[in-house]
Amino acid sequence: MRLARELERRLERLVEGATGAVFRGRMHPVDIADRMIRQLEFLEAEGFCGPQIPNALTVRMSPQDLDPVIDLDALGAELARAVEFTSRDRGWRINGSIHVDVMTDQRVPRGVLECEGSTKNGPLPPWGQLIGVDGEDAYHLTDNRMSIGRAYECDITIARAAVSRQHLLVIRSRGGYQVADLGSSNGTYVNGERLDIGPTPIVPGDNIVIGDIPFSFRTV
Repeated sequence: MRLARELERRLERLVEGATGAVFRGRMHPVDIADRMIRQLEFLEAEGFCGPQIPNALTVRMSPQDLDPVIDLDALGAELARAVEFTSRDRGWRINGSIHVDVMTDQRVPRGVLECEGSTKNGPLPPWGQLIGVDGEDAYHLTDNRMSIGRAYECDITIARAAVSRQHLLVIRSRGGYQVADLGSSNGTYVNGERLDIGPTPIVPGDNIVIGDIPFSFRTV
């Protein structure tokens, strides 16, 4: 996985003005981000909505690998941005905002980065909406993978008889936006066509009927 150039620039700015000698034998922030993302691949788990990762992360490194000029709080904030970017890119569910703590630990061998995490559920800013064409219903899409259905456990609960308990998923990833019917009784329709099982691409402005309820898909 390669970070976007803007993320790399932000990480590089943490050490602007440092001499080349400073980083001899130490990890550059860009390298730290790359290593942390590779660690997240091992922390990825399969949930009901698909692949998900922890959102409360702790990174431990040898103090010999971290330059003393680096502000650890600022580094943690930029690493959180990198995780958010990667999560959108890969369609990882995150369940809440990303937080990264960076710590030095003498027990960690030099050249090794350790990453562990847990899940802390919390609100996320919306990236999209499902707007009822009758103007009565409006639902925010916040996580990269969201379940919709009649069951209380779904991310978005629609208490209508035509909606199955677990009706569909909405997914945001590098490939764009998708919906996937979960074998619902009354089906999911995109622009008048009933979906088969499996993800189907959608774009802003598409009409999506969940059971018998029509919505317009928008991004924000």
